[in-house]
Amino acid sequence: MQAVNQALDEVKDLYRKVVGQPVPKIDEGSFIGFPLGVDPLDYAIEEVRQIKQLAERMATRPAPVTWVPHADTYSTRDAFLVRLEIAGVSSENLKVFVAGGECVITGKRTLPQIGEEMRPLSVERPWGPFERRFTLPPGSHPDKVTARYNDGVLEVRVAVDGNGVPKEMKVDVA
Repeated sequence: MQAVNQALDEVKDLYRKVVGQPVPKIDEGSFIGFPLGVDPLDYAIEEVRQIKQLAERMATRPAPVTWVPHADTYSTRDAFLVRLEIAGVSSENLKVFVAGGECVITGKRTLPQIGEEMRPLSVERPWGPFERRFTLPPGSHPDKVTARYNDGVLEVRVAVDGNGVPKEMKVDVA
């Protein structure tokens, strides 16, 4: 019996990790008996093993990206600038970080809440998680990053020393 309780506890923990919510209460009258010759304990332990394997595979994969926001990038003498159009995304759902020579911006736009009296006729604004990655130019300072979110546009500025700006030169054609 201890093995069954341990298996059930593991399933509940996996459910909370994968779904992010507590395990729903199951009505005891909804259980179906096992066919003759099938050991319920062995079956449950095998199911838990398979669920654990699935959870491990899911944990190593990045969250799927469901949309890609429009972005503009700029270079100035002292900064690399990204402007990302993400209207409707709350600042709590945004993450900006610089690592490995990249500026990475992730976030999530939640599904709009509509009442029962409203029926969607057309939904053109995407929702769900997104991620954008931008390669930083030489001379970038990942420790000098600022971000500002205003009117649906996220502006990320990464400091760059003067050596990071490409120099323009005239080429003579013979």
